[in-house]
Amino acid sequence: MAARRGYGDETWRLAAARDSLALHRAADLLLDGDAGDLNYEGHRARAFALAVDGSVDAALEQLNEGWTEEWPFPAAYAADIARVRFLVGDYAKALDALQLSVRGADRLEPAVVELTPECVRREKGLWRRGLRVALSGGTAGQRLGTALAVLGARL
Repeated sequence: MAARRGYGDETWRLAAARDSLALHRAADLLLDGDAGDLNYEGHRARAFALAVDGSVDAALEQLNEGWTEEWPFPAAYAADIARVRFLVGDYAKALDALQLSVRGADRLEPAVVELTPECVRREKGLWRRGLRVALSGGTAGQRLGTALAVLGARL
């Protein structure tokens, strides 16, 4: 799982930088057949590239194609759907997917915690929805920190 997390973080960094070309190259490398258990990461990279290019349906199809019973866990899959929605500018649906990802989780990954206020920063009217997401899961500190970040993003 450490390898997955390492690739996943780099894939998201490339997506946030909107580097579609690098994401497509990463997907090609990860899907070349020798990647073994990194198959989902290849589909994830391709999905992010397609989202950066504006093809939301194709991006969501890529995520679905890579999903297996073993990986990713449903919460991680929902977080990736949120990331795709975020990349195409559909912040309301991104928050909906984040809600599924965080609900009842004991601990949240930092990228998910950061995405909630970013959605609100880009579309201020979503602050109530962002607050609901922030308070739905994670440690008490994560809930408080994310809620404060959402309120700050509203301003």
